[in-house]
Amino acid sequence: MPIRDPQQLGAALQRERKRQGLTQTQLAEKAGLRQQTISAVEGGKPRSELQVIFEIMAALGLEVALSPRDGKTTPSLEDLF
Repeated sequence: MPIRDPQQLGAALQRERKRQGLTQTQLAEKAGLRQQTISAVEGGKPRSELQVIFEIMAALGLEVALSPRDGKTTPSLEDLF
């Protein structure tokens, strides 16, 4: 699913947290953060620090994958030759 703004990211992280059966407090402990920080990120706080996002994602076992917005993938060198 494409994520293009802080609100979408927060909602996606919240869905994954709930899917894993974690409370905000449990996730905060796992990520080494405060529960209020988890709440702010899940609420789509637009100025959340990138390091905080990565800590939350690591605690949830997630990673970032970048792709072009148009949905087209750039071919690898192996695909070209």
